[in-house]
Amino acid sequence: MDTVSTLIGLGLLAVFMLPILYLIWQQNNKEKNRLKNLKKISAENNLTTDTVEISANLLLGLDSKANKLLIIEPANNMQHRVLDLTRIKNSKVNSHPFPENHKLIKSVSLDLIENSKNQKPTEIIFYDEDDNENNNASERLVAAQKWQRIISAKLSA
Repeated sequence: MDTVSTLIGLGLLAVFMLPILYLIWQQNNKEKNRLKNLKKISAENNLTTDTVEISANLLLGLDSKANKLLIIEPANNMQHRVLDLTRIKNSKVNSHPFPENHKLIKSVSLDLIENSKNQKPTEIIFYDEDDNENNNASERLVAAQKWQRIISAKLSA
């Protein structure tokens, strides 16, 4: 009777744990692929990214030596932009709440304002309610603030 109970218990444990372990494995593979794509595009643009941010809708890589920021949007066929941080004079995080409920965040972006006055700010979207039903808005806000601090430190240096 003890062996049968143990086998049933192990079977139930496997039934409940294997899907969770599979999802964790799958998520790790996706993140490795995103990092590989970031490194590949960095190499194509002669950048050595030393600081990276990987999320479902945004890949960021900062080359501290060249003072350049690589922005990749996986949802848009891996479209990418390389920004020269020496041309940026200011950065700020914008968090836009819903009109009906100011406690809920509709979008989070990091705006990079260039030195030239007629140039419109470059907007890096960290969270958009319409596109990202899986991401946590407050988590993406923290990531945007982190990158704003990193970029501001590069601007003042």
